[in-house]
Amino acid sequence: MSSDDAPSSTARVVEPSVGVDAVEEALRLLGLPGAIGAASYLTSPNATQYRLLVDVLADEQARRLTGVPHDELPHLVAARVQHHVRSESTSAVLDALADPDALARRMEQLVAWRTCDTWQDQAHTEADFLRNRARYQLTEQGAAVNALAREIDAGHDTRTSSAVLAPPILAAELESAVAAFVPDPEVASTALAQVQTTIVDMARTAGRWQARLAAGLSGAPDPDKVARLLQTVVDYVDMWGAGVDVYSGRIADAADALEAFPDEAWRGPAFARLGAAADDDRVAEVVAELRGTLGTVQRWFTGPRPQARALRLQMRDAVAPLLRGHRTLLAVGGAISRSADLLRLATALETATDDDAAWRVWCTATGLYGARHLGLTAPPADARAETSTWDAPPVPIERRLRLQGPRALSGRAPRIRDTSAARSLARMEAARTRARTAEAESRLIARSGTTLSSWGEIETVEAELLLDLIQIARAGAPDSRGCYRGTSSDGRRTLRLTPVTPAASAVLHLPAGRLVLDDALVEIDA
Repeated sequence: MSSDDAPSSTARVVEPSVGVDAVEEALRLLGLPGAIGAASYLTSPNATQYRLLVDVLADEQARRLTGVPHDELPHLVAARVQHHVRSESTSAVLDALADPDALARRMEQLVAWRTCDTWQDQAHTEADFLRNRARYQLTEQGAAVNALAREIDAGHDTRTSSAVLAPPILAAELESAVAAFVPDPEVASTALAQVQTTIVDMARTAGRWQARLAAGLSGAPDPDKVARLLQTVVDYVDMWGAGVDVYSGRIADAADALEAFPDEAWRGPAFARLGAAADDDRVAEVVAELRGTLGTVQRWFTGPRPQARALRLQMRDAVAPLLRGHRTLLAVGGAISRSADLLRLATALETATDDDAAWRVWCTATGLYGARHLGLTAPPADARAETSTWDAPPVPIERRLRLQGPRALSGRAPRIRDTSAARSLARMEAARTRARTAEAESRLIARSGTTLSSWGEIETVEAELLLDLIQIARAGAPDSRGCYRGTSSDGRRTLRLTPVTPAASAVLHLPAGRLVLDDALVEIDA
């Protein structure tokens, strides 16, 4: 065992400055967080071995609560290594980890860090007194640190389904809690529990996004930073997009309505959670917890600068640095890197026969020639090369060049290109498109009052119009009967979808393939 793995009580690093211990003690008295001993194994030189042992204990903790005997630990470690590593070095790794003394030292170190806890089994036979009877179990801190390490290794996936539907879930559950707050406290308690879970997931996802933004915008851009920053913006658009703006008003109104209830009314959902026999102190704690959740919702969605709007502004502000990072990478490397051209030029210079040939190659590659665009023969300059332009004698320029020099071309200016034929064709195509759209609208209106399952085959333009209307209708919330309603962007058509009972699926045959939707009664008003 290396000295770096020694327990923290013996491996103490002494700072050269004076008064460090006093400062550390003062910070501790202030209640500030300090070192987490249970996480020390993550920074050890033998971190891979320690993490292997902790992962094995964590998996066994989910199967049994009585700990892992010391005799079983080598077999569990061997099974884990053989499952993940299948190579010639597997046997060497297993031999190193199967050493009883080395394994005992590793486990003693984890116990010293308070990552694991240990105790002795009772001895029932004489052989039990001769064997190692230690049992190991992760402590609460060790299990939490292991879960965090696994989450970091997994890559912080922020595209969970609950985070995607966070705004509509919050709006629906808060409105349900307002409606049932007094008449049905149990329903209100259930809705508030869903709000608590959703707001925690939403805050965790937003925190990860902000961490990604901060890491991506720090320092010079590189491909990994730009890719992570782009993925963060895409995740935000895909998951929330305009959903926060759509549902913020409903969430704010429901939150204000809940805040208006008196403290006595909040005791109803608290009793629904704790039971009628709960004491007043415990009920007061639950009421404070529920009001705290309501305060979190208000900080996210209400006020002049809520957290949801601040996050949206951060995403907006990240777009400009993202574009600058793309331009920087394209300018200095990547897709249009000039390194290959420079290497070819260096090879050509090295293989030149003499200095004159190398100079001609250099002039050809860089365009280092005399000025030829004037078309004149100026007399040789008598002044030396280091003479300033202000002091050197003037160079005569012909009168024709002074008069016609600003002109880029000579002769008559070209005629403007005639695009009348193209415009006529474009107008004809637009008229045909309008006619096809009008026919498709007529066929759609003729299908009004029927269910989707009875439609069968529909044409391309008709399918495009239908899908646009369904998308607009599904973007809003259903009414009390579960019906969706939407109006086209031009305001000329209104679609109403009424679900059928019992629920069924409808298959529409489009030119591009089949589309499966929930069957519903379609009503189109023009």
